[in-house]
Amino acid sequence: MAPTTFSNKFTDTIAAAHLAVENEENIVEANSTPSISGNYEPIPNAYLIEFDLLKNVKNVEQTIAEFLENSHGIRRSTIRMRQIISSSLFNGASFSVDSQHSIKMIESIPNVIAVYPVYSIPAPDPLKNYIPLERNADDDETHLVISHDLTGVDQVHQEMKVFGNGVRVAVIDTGVDYSHPALGGCFGGQCKVGFGYDFVGNEYSAGNPNPIPDDDPMDNCSQSSHGTHVAGIVAANGTGITQAGFIPFQPFLGVAPQATIGAYRVFGCAGDTTSSDVMTAAIYRAFDDKADIITMSVGSAGAYTERSDMIAAQRVSEQGVYLTFSFGNAGSMGLQTCGSPSISPGAIAVASIDNLHAAQLQLFTPDNETIFYLPGTAFGGWQTTVQSIIIVNGMPNDGCTDLVKNVTGAVVLFAFSAADNCSSGVRCTRAAEAGATGCLIYNVGAILGSSTIPSASISMADGLKIVQIVGDNPLSIFTFTKSLGLASLATGGTPSSFSSLGLTGDLLFKPQISGIGGYVYSTVSSFTAQQQQSSAAYATLSGTSMATPYVAGTLALFLSHIGNPPPETVNDTCQTNCRPSFKKVLNLFQSNAIPVNIYNTNLLASAAQQGAGLVNAFQAMQATTLISPSELALNDTVRQATSYTIEIFNIGNETATYNISHSGAA
Repeated sequence: MAPTTFSNKFTDTIAAAHLAVENEENIVEANSTPSISGNYEPIPNAYLIEFDLLKNVKNVEQTIAEFLENSHGIRRSTIRMRQIISSSLFNGASFSVDSQHSIKMIESIPNVIAVYPVYSIPAPDPLKNYIPLERNADDDETHLVISHDLTGVDQVHQEMKVFGNGVRVAVIDTGVDYSHPALGGCFGGQCKVGFGYDFVGNEYSAGNPNPIPDDDPMDNCSQSSHGTHVAGIVAANGTGITQAGFIPFQPFLGVAPQATIGAYRVFGCAGDTTSSDVMTAAIYRAFDDKADIITMSVGSAGAYTERSDMIAAQRVSEQGVYLTFSFGNAGSMGLQTCGSPSISPGAIAVASIDNLHAAQLQLFTPDNETIFYLPGTAFGGWQTTVQSIIIVNGMPNDGCTDLVKNVTGAVVLFAFSAADNCSSGVRCTRAAEAGATGCLIYNVGAILGSSTIPSASISMADGLKIVQIVGDNPLSIFTFTKSLGLASLATGGTPSSFSSLGLTGDLLFKPQISGIGGYVYSTVSSFTAQQQQSSAAYATLSGTSMATPYVAGTLALFLSHIGNPPPETVNDTCQTNCRPSFKKVLNLFQSNAIPVNIYNTNLLASAAQQGAGLVNAFQAMQATTLISPSELALNDTVRQATSYTIEIFNIGNETATYNISHSGAA
């Protein structure tokens, strides 16, 4: 139920301490402000109001301004309109005023049925510093940079010849560089990126929260290129490209390469912040633009479900549109670090599984063994092939003080320890000042490095390998390149260590399923490629941000397979020529997901970490069995039920015999 005033349920969630505060009705007095919702900061004196749809309120901006001025003396010049939302599911607007006013005054605007707080929402932050525990060069040419063989997507493509044709997938994110050849090279009409909207404009940022919307959702100015990467995971076609700057490391396909992408831009070029009213507007706009699926890899910690964007997700889901939301990258913070708005009952919350392989930059030992490296963000890695000796500095607090060895004309290797009292920037800058031509740091994730010489991080195992080689022969020559190699990942097919853990603050079952999100190769803008000194507009990123569009792509394959009946045909008892309800499609995909083990063990990962397991599109589309419910929330309270009923449906054409067993999990 939508809140009618700020006096409905608001809760403080301190994610870092993993505290669940009381979930009860807290009366908010007039002139008070909403509380922090996870990492969402309330925007002072900003409100999103909803009008009664049956009243058919016209010109909402004028209605708001006239009432506040005529009835309460608030000058129009002090009212700033933020978003106007005119949807078949919502009619209203968000606005801010110069000073604090009574909530009851806002409620008194004629025909208002709900008032929502407006929150700032941090930008998505994919992980560039997610370093594999173990990785080895993989020379098997049949291995692909995206492991569709783990998820049955390769079988759907090769055996069923289904590629997502006719399905419209809305991506709510930073916008999309649709000029990228792998994303069709154009916008609108029959283009791969066929619809969308820019809600904010290029200049929108935390320092300039004044949106200038337009009809062009192009993003060729953000550093992250997050939305372009997400769109590529869903629908890229990276085969047959010969255009300079866009030739991929390896030809690849997105999950549903014939799907049509809708790009909804909710971040400016700065890419630092958006707000809950913008997100809400984007969800309703995507619905009205007839999206079949909405995927959103934006959000932050928050364990309860009363915000306007979550309510929008619920309403849209009830109308037959499927939504996938990222669950979050706070796995190291412990339980109940779930991301909002993925906890909305109307959305599938997606966790992350590591890819089997990753495209990574490489250097070579004297014996031509491959060592993979992650370039520093200040200068980058090696832009040409360079041969050099490596000097192992090897001192306590390594590199934080003046170097004790002559590194002139050489690459220097530093060891990193969490107890050290300086950064990679200090270390590599000292190396450059001492005459080094490159800087390597081992036992660390992403680094800033030097701004004047190539810098990179490598794994502990590779760092120790170099130490041994140099110890045996100090004049050993290493070869540094800008070429990519395919690394086989030891953690492939297991839960990503960053993936957030459930359950929700209400003890509901989230996440619900997993997608491939660790080390995902996909498209980025040419601007981002230039900023990262990459020779081609692609990047390997990690996060539930990547796993979520992967699952959205599998839903697109499913809808395409059944003829993509329109959302208005949604039916919970659907058999043919109608769209299965959210509940039914969730049951189908969870019933056919593949549970995975914790890395380096034979123990299944907890359902709070992986949901039902890794999505398997082929099994879901060929399923002969459906389990309902596909998830159980056991309600650990005094009202706990003593028994639960699980139904098994044979939806195939033959008699089936079932064996029931139990497998323990962490």
